[in-house]
Amino acid sequence: MRSINRIVMLLVFITLILVSPLTSSTTPTATPIKHVIIIIEENHSFDNLFGTYPFGWPPIINNITLSVMWPEGLYTNYTQLEQSKDGVLDYITVPNVPWFPFAGASHPYYANAWDTVDPYEGWSSYHGDYWFGKPVGFVYYSGPQSMAYFSYQQVGILWDYAEEYVLADNYYAPVLGLTEPNRVAYLTGAPPNFYSDSASDVVPLNQTIFYQLTTYGVSWDYFVYNYQGGIPWPLNAFSGIRAYQSHIQGLDQFFSDLRDGNLPSVSWVMLIGCNADYYDMHPPYNVTEGAVELNTIINEVMKSPYWNSSVIFITFDEGGGYYDQVTPPAINSMGLGQRIPLLIISPYAKEAWVDNYTLSGYTLLGFIDYNWHLPWFTKWVEDSDVEGLLQAFNFSANPRPPIILTPNNWTYPIPLQYPVHYGYIAKVSQGKSYAQVYPAPAVSFLFPMTFAGFALIVASFFVKSKRKALLNISVILMLLVTGIALYYNSSFVMYSFVVHYYTYSGLIGFLVAGALRLKFDNKVRAGGYR
Repeated sequence: MRSINRIVMLLVFITLILVSPLTSSTTPTATPIKHVIIIIEENHSFDNLFGTYPFGWPPIINNITLSVMWPEGLYTNYTQLEQSKDGVLDYITVPNVPWFPFAGASHPYYANAWDTVDPYEGWSSYHGDYWFGKPVGFVYYSGPQSMAYFSYQQVGILWDYAEEYVLADNYYAPVLGLTEPNRVAYLTGAPPNFYSDSASDVVPLNQTIFYQLTTYGVSWDYFVYNYQGGIPWPLNAFSGIRAYQSHIQGLDQFFSDLRDGNLPSVSWVMLIGCNADYYDMHPPYNVTEGAVELNTIINEVMKSPYWNSSVIFITFDEGGGYYDQVTPPAINSMGLGQRIPLLIISPYAKEAWVDNYTLSGYTLLGFIDYNWHLPWFTKWVEDSDVEGLLQAFNFSANPRPPIILTPNNWTYPIPLQYPVHYGYIAKVSQGKSYAQVYPAPAVSFLFPMTFAGFALIVASFFVKSKRKALLNISVILMLLVTGIALYYNSSFVMYSFVVHYYTYSGLIGFLVAGALRLKFDNKVRAGGYR
């Protein structure tokens, strides 16, 4: 009888283990992480949110900020922040017009607000920001508001998480472009073949991470704030996405799954995609309200039984045109995109650590593939330095207890969970820019050729004896300018920020010189030219 009771108790124990949320994934993992939660917010560069972390402006210099690791931001020594007047970092200079130094210069400045005017966005603007591989075009292409930065007054909650967990300071958006191309690349592991935010039904479903996870039996769901049915943007970019309609849920369902023990292995939690997106932090939305909403999501995870087996990745889709000093490395013609923040929150994440390995949105997919022993989703994913991301964790240590932040304790900086002593900058290694990987030497000749072409047109009015020859040369120059500009605009689209000007100016010059040449010929035929 006693042995039967033991068997029954053993069966009950095994049953409890099998239904436990801590072991809900039947697929073995390479790490103690059984649940990956990915949150992608909108349009902030690294320097815009974390450029003065951990000191901020006015700088906080204490044992905590001196002990944590520092990212490569808008200072090389905190004394520069102490000496700055009104939060204007005049030791960093960006020309107002990158090709005309006499137009003056601007400097990063403290926003002193919970939002800013939206910087100018777009493929051309973002490539112009990194003018031929240098971060000197922001004021001209994305506007003076691009130079604003936030501090602990606005995003202190995010700084608390950086202080307690891991902040990556060498992490990049997949594409140097707009929201939809980036969000699609986050789910396909490859740059898309479009540049706008209006693509629909253009990417086959079998090219998505959703398809890979489904094929290999790894559970997943896509949770969206204010979801009211249908296909949220930008998932409409995937043809056949309705086959996965049951995987698309509202944020309330995410919270229910945490409480009820139904959390999938991989969760995407999005505050954009439906009718209400004011928590996605996209300017001009309030960044503090966005951070508070993130805190609500994080707290729910930390309060749940899933905390000890989870990692939360919080990042952004793109930099939004905000200034960032690090030129993105080019791994293909579409990117990488701008440097953006990545927070890594997990009971296994190192404390107060800065991960300076070169990572990107593709690395998050790489972590999923690595963790669930899946084949590399794409070549971009395989080469995304998953090993560098793994350095953010200490899987040999016991899981750290959660740190629940509330209005009662989230005043920055909060006490460290355990003592650390870093106090140095995690330097970023500069990769090759698009201008180095895809050089365009002929572009440098477009300005002198255009200038010479118009100068010859003007000269033809004063040197009448040479008018025909001058106009002939001008026509040839303008035709060459137009042809070169059209070639680069179609074959090297990363230079569209500048060559489209020459396309128009060359065409205008060609038409003007041609019309004057035709008028000259008509006068000659009529015998009216002297």
